[in-house]
Amino acid sequence: MRKMNRKLIILTSTILVLITGTSVYASDAFSSLFPNVSSEHQDEAKAVQDRLTQSWNKGREIILENEGGKEFAISSEISKEENLSNWTFIDFTKLPDKVSSFSTKERSSFLEAFYGEERKNNLEVGDYVPALLMNPNNSQALVYWEKANGSYVVMDLKTKSDDSSSWYVNKVNIIEAPKK
Repeated sequence: MRKMNRKLIILTSTILVLITGTSVYASDAFSSLFPNVSSEHQDEAKAVQDRLTQSWNKGREIILENEGGKEFAISSEISKEENLSNWTFIDFTKLPDKVSSFSTKERSSFLEAFYGEERKNNLEVGDYVPALLMNPNNSQALVYWEKANGSYVVMDLKTKSDDSSSWYVNKVNIIEAPKK
């Protein structure tokens, strides 16, 4: 009987230790899976998103209406019949969704042009995240971003006329910040 009580006590103690350890581990794992995001961080994230949206809208407006934007559109061989306001706006966070609809070859070619030397040569510390305007038949895109000094870089990406799945950078233009 004594041996039975000793085994029961040891077994019960072991089970309690295991339960306690598991619950401590689970509570720690649970909190790391679902961290508490403070309202301060939420406000900060919203402020960044608002600033990016403001920058993207201003850039799109400059491209569509500004003298420099019109000159750019003409010099980058955007046909006069093609209205840039009909192009699809794509913010950087939606780019993966857009390129996922491309074939593997086209996706690779697009990303190579998008992240190419022309972009690297025009990026500086303080520049904003880019956005795109894509024409309705997905054969041309204007990638643009605001620079720290308020000007905008616009890269004209196009597909090759003989191979619609091969993208290249047709032209890069810097539109100076409008005078206030």
